[in-house]
Amino acid sequence: MTEDAPAPHSAGRTRWSRFAVIVTVSLALAGGLVYATASAALPTSFALSGKNFKFSAKRVEGKGFAQFVGLGQGSRSPMAVTGMASALVSGLCFSALVPTPVGSVTIRAEAGGDRPVEARNLVLNLTEMRAEATATNLSLGIDAARIDGATGITGRAGDYAHQADRIVITDLKANASTTTAGTFRMTGLSIVVKPGRQECF
Repeated sequence: MTEDAPAPHSAGRTRWSRFAVIVTVSLALAGGLVYATASAALPTSFALSGKNFKFSAKRVEGKGFAQFVGLGQGSRSPMAVTGMASALVSGLCFSALVPTPVGSVTIRAEAGGDRPVEARNLVLNLTEMRAEATATNLSLGIDAARIDGATGITGRAGDYAHQADRIVITDLKANASTTTAGTFRMTGLSIVVKPGRQECF
């Protein structure tokens, strides 16, 4: 008696199966992150390897603000390193355009619609920023190594920096490489994956 011959290997079918598994596991992990982050104040980090994402907000009220030019995490690209000791963020949106075997998709997260997002030790590495801003007790042209009162971040000695006791930013639109916070309390958080380009702005 002879055994049945094994079914021919299909590279295309194998790739699609792996892709489906990756997507399913990623969405399950994202669901856990949504529940955990929406339910409590947790250390949070947003980053995409080698890619910028879009960050927008209707209003940001920050205390202990500082900004200086530094290098992006894991790269030699210049970034505007922006820190706030604490911040209330209304109408928050993160989005990234991600290539997949079925075309580009947008991953988009939103929070702070009914109640502002609460952040502490917020640090954003920005490549571009557009907004309206009002600062209180603003100091310009200080040494980046001597920043005080904002998240503990500092730059290189001799580099330009500015800082303020308080800042109010409206209609914020920015491109960022990373965003981190000691704690991020988000209520009403939603994360969706949509086909095509459907970014925050």
